[in-house]
Amino acid sequence: MSIKNKSIFTTKFVIENRSEIIYVVHDKDDDWQLFSKEDASEQDARIVSLGEILNIDPTIEEILWMPEGTEAWRDGIGKEWTTKVYSE
Repeated sequence: MSIKNKSIFTTKFVIENRSEIIYVVHDKDDDWQLFSKEDASEQDARIVSLGEILNIDPTIEEILWMPEGTEAWRDGIGKEWTTKVYSE
């Protein structure tokens, strides 16, 4: 399977409103979660392919190296990503 076909968890704000992705988690189950600045509820959740995310924001490719158990954040598109291992 191509990595671009991998399922990604995100929100309607990213998919429908094209809000900037500013927070990303690559969790310990190898799932990716991408969020914008809006507070999201369960009803706002969406599952899309990584390819669809890269069409919306190609700069996400900059952090695809992150190992499981890592989170990243930035102030906006074009800003530098900060990453760290997270604790549950």
